[in-house]
Amino acid sequence: MIRLMQTADIEAVTGIEQQVQSHPWSRNQFEEALSAYQSTVIEHAGKVVGFCILQPVLDEANLLLMAVDPRQQGKGLGFQLLAESIQLLNNNPVQVFLEVRESNTTAIRLYEKSGFHQIDLRKNYYPHPGGGREHAIIMVKACTDDFASLFK
Repeated sequence: MIRLMQTADIEAVTGIEQQVQSHPWSRNQFEEALSAYQSTVIEHAGKVVGFCILQPVLDEANLLLMAVDPRQQGKGLGFQLLAESIQLLNNNPVQVFLEVRESNTTAIRLYEKSGFHQIDLRKNYYPHPGGGREHAIIMVKACTDDFASLFK
């Protein structure tokens, strides 16, 4: 089941984030996301096992953060979570943007399967845990078949 994130979900979401990110969001950032963005969760067997945070901006949206519990990955939950979260956006975006670490090939495959494609590369964007930097791939998904609406 996919639904809007609630305060009671913050502990589970923070736990998932700490497992999957080298530079995880804080509990406070997730609390702020409840009111500032569209924050959704996916439940499996009655437990929150993933989350998606989208930022609507005019007629577009940005995928700020998304993760699925590593023990639940590979089951199609991320694909379902992303697709349904985009559908829930109230602004009916014509396109959705995201940035992803160049080394995160699992996420890149999920995004490509979801209809995203690379449009740019942001060099030396993400910090590595042990030092150094990593490129960010910028991707976009068109949410309409009306190509002209992308340029209004």
